[in-house]
Amino acid sequence: MKILSSEIQAKEVLKNYTDIVLVPTMGNLHDGHISLVNKAKEIGKTIVSSIFINPLQFGVNEDFDSYPRTLENDLIQLESAGSHFVFHPSKEILEGIKKRKAPLLSKKMCGKTRPDHFDGVVTIVGKLFEVIKPQFAVFGLKDYQQFLIIKDLASLSDFETEIIGSAIVREKDGLAMSSRNNLLTPDDRLLAPEIYKRLCWIKENISKKPNEILIKESIDFFKTKGLVPEYLKICDAENLEDLNHFSGRALIAIAMKLGDVRLIDNILLD
Repeated sequence: MKILSSEIQAKEVLKNYTDIVLVPTMGNLHDGHISLVNKAKEIGKTIVSSIFINPLQFGVNEDFDSYPRTLENDLIQLESAGSHFVFHPSKEILEGIKKRKAPLLSKKMCGKTRPDHFDGVVTIVGKLFEVIKPQFAVFGLKDYQQFLIIKDLASLSDFETEIIGSAIVREKDGLAMSSRNNLLTPDDRLLAPEIYKRLCWIKENISKKPNEILIKESIDFFKTKGLVPEYLKICDAENLEDLNHFSGRALIAIAMKLGDVRLIDNILLD
């Protein structure tokens, strides 16, 4: 596995390769990230993982400074998983970067409390696409709103990159794997699986009660645990508009803070 540490080096080396699959990450890798590499190996020949903690997608008073940095262990994991290259640029990659605006979809859900987040995401992903020139890029579906926004970026820009979604990987107790899970206090870690359990309860009852009742009862349930969701939605899986009744493809999505740690999760219904 070769580490590419600059834009110039990456462009020079990768120009000789085809069928490239990009796996973008911010490091602090877990089995969910490794599943993205495994997915990449199913669809392409040259696997390029990236590690860059992007300050543009963190808001004021968010956790950029405390975001875990575990580069040495990340590189061991990526090599073991079969990544051929790791693009690990310095912050100089942001110099002169083309600022991009996320589509209107970014104003919903996570965008309501993180108004600049997705602009930062599409700006750095656009830069990665320019440098790596991948034929495919793999993104985890835990960040489902991000997945839709990146698909939009790829379709409306000149990038010839197909966006592939990869299923959520969960801990044994159902908690969606996240780089932020290890920041949870022991008590909050015990509470965290209630998020997915409640999403499953909504899924089981979605044909039995109106959506607004399911959401109200779920918010009341979380309150008994001392928790208040940032949002809890049953929405269309393509445009993220609220649904009054389940029909077609739908998304049950939630964001919630446990202490200082913000977690998101979802279940996709077909």
